Amino acid sequence: MSIGGPLDGVRIAVTRAGERGTPLADALRRVGATVHEVPLTRIESLDAAPLQAALQQLSHYDWVLLTSVNAVEHLARAVQACGAHAVMATRRLAVVGGTTAAAVERQGWRVPTVQPERSQAEGMLDAMAERSDVEGARMLYPCAAGARDVLPDGLRRLGAIVDVIPTYRSAPDPDGQARIRDLAKEGALDLVTVAAPSAVDSLLDALPPEHASRLPVACIGPVTARAARTAGFPVKVEATAAVLEGWVRQIVQAFLGGRP
Repeated sequence: MSIGGPLDGVRIAVTRAGERGTPLADALRRVGATVHEVPLTRIESLDAAPLQAALQQLSHYDWVLLTSVNAVEHLARAVQACGAHAVMATRRLAVVGGTTAAAVERQGWRVPTVQPERSQAEGMLDAMAERSDVEGARMLYPCAAGARDVLPDGLRRLGAIVDVIPTYRSAPDPDGQARIRDLAKEGALDLVTVAAPSAVDSLLDALPPEHASRLPVACIGPVTARAARTAGFPVKVEATAAVLEGWVRQIVQAFLGGRP
């Protein structure tokens, strides 16, 4: 239920799953929006054996690269299974985004050595390029299956040795797809939030083309926004940082249309 505010009467679907989506939904309700929590993707864990094998050699890695909360959580489970807590606490960490950094903090690991202001792979590359301890360094990169090659390829060009280990994948959530399709057909949505290209793909698969072309979306970052535009969605908001408060603020500004 909305409580009144600058987004009073605005109907928004939040498509992040579970614990990731609820804080955004609550923040939007606090500024008056009517929010539907409709997860469009679900996380499926992959075979843990490759990551556990890498962790057996964790002392040989100079860096661990973490670009999502899901990567942190899968790594944490593997660390626990392997009893690698002590070694993990000494590794240098490069982290993308404040949310990912907070997940690292919850695990009690070392404070990230690199956390770029730009919350995307390109920002991490720029930060790493300025360092003198990247060339020749060995790096462990647990990530989503199908993740962009921008980060590992760029680090390899800087002279690093990067072991990419897919640990999870994002799969469509059929129940969420059915619900968002019904909401769109009813004309019950003014905006849909999407936080990753996989969410864009799932949203596109859920909707008839005539609905997709007129359903505005709010995206985190240029990669997701580019995927949304390619899919034909009108991008009403392109948040510049993966920080909840900033995303909500930009959504409010978009609907206020410049009004204070």
